[in-house]
Amino acid sequence: MENAPDFVIERLVTEEDRPAHIARHYVTVDEVATVVSGDYVAVPGRHDRYVVIGRTEEGRTFAVIVGPHNEPGTYGLVTARPASRSERALYQRILEGGERDD
Repeated sequence: MENAPDFVIERLVTEEDRPAHIARHYVTVDEVATVVSGDYVAVPGRHDRYVVIGRTEEGRTFAVIVGPHNEPGTYGLVTARPASRSERALYQRILEGGERDD
């Protein structure tokens, strides 16, 4: 997994059914908003999607899956869940370990 350094979410579109869907994973839309507006690591996923890994203010680490939308910088929320052990390790290695490419 490699970080997609040029990946920026300028606008996140959340369809009507997404809050209930991510709630099944014990994630809220507010937590997703915190992740995508903060420091995150983005890696390419399947089906032209991205896995965005980030932390909330409470210290929870989530994997937010987004797909490209109609305009550049605009992505649609597919799902969100607690990050896996390997995703948490990647996040820590890149953002907390000083390997950031500013």
